[in-house]
Amino acid sequence: MTPEEAHSLEQESMERMRRKLRYLCRRRATQELELILSRFWEAHAEALKERDLLELEALLSLDDMDLMAMCLGQKPFPASFRQELTSRLLAVPLIRS
Repeated sequence: MTPEEAHSLEQESMERMRRKLRYLCRRRATQELELILSRFWEAHAEALKERDLLELEALLSLDDMDLMAMCLGQKPFPASFRQELTSRLLAVPLIRS
């Protein structure tokens, strides 16, 4: 496999992951959590690097009620998640002006 082919496969894999995560942000147990995660995705999707995507995937595997409490600042995020990503989730505006 040439380096160009390997790079193409890597890009395809990343795009597949982005589609999966976009879907997971939009399909949650509550409309409120969907709103928070969808707005986060809209604001940050393009800037998310591979490490961010992997961490977001792990975050989205958490229980929805726990994740909702974390996104609303009512419960701390597990220490295993980088503050860089979680602070962006906490900063999502719930009301658009």
